[in-house]
Amino acid sequence: MATLHLSATYGFVGPSASGSLGGSRALAVGLAHLVVMDTKEPDPQFADRSQVTLIEQVLSLSELCAHLHVSAQTIYDLRSQGRGPRGFRVGRELRFRVSEVGAWLERMEQDDGHRHVSGRA
Repeated sequence: MATLHLSATYGFVGPSASGSLGGSRALAVGLAHLVVMDTKEPDPQFADRSQVTLIEQVLSLSELCAHLHVSAQTIYDLRSQGRGPRGFRVGRELRFRVSEVGAWLERMEQDDGHRHVSGRA
């Protein structure tokens, strides 16, 4: 098990290894949580990772601007007009869920398509 390897690496093999509880005891206490850690069998509830989305990918304002080739002011202006992507703040920084950006781009495409119907042949 990996615990024995780590214990040996840090100089603690077991209670009878040193004969005393001097410096090795602190390392054993520090590594005690590894004894119950089993990395061989995955947890059955997380066996199919395709169904588990822990945190959806997000973009920062600068990443979104770079991807769309627009300035940050353009995004700020669109958001103030109610036409920008939905986002949220983490501290002082704006973040945008990738799914929200995709939905926003689809809405923009639909709106643009409705405005330019007369130009189609």
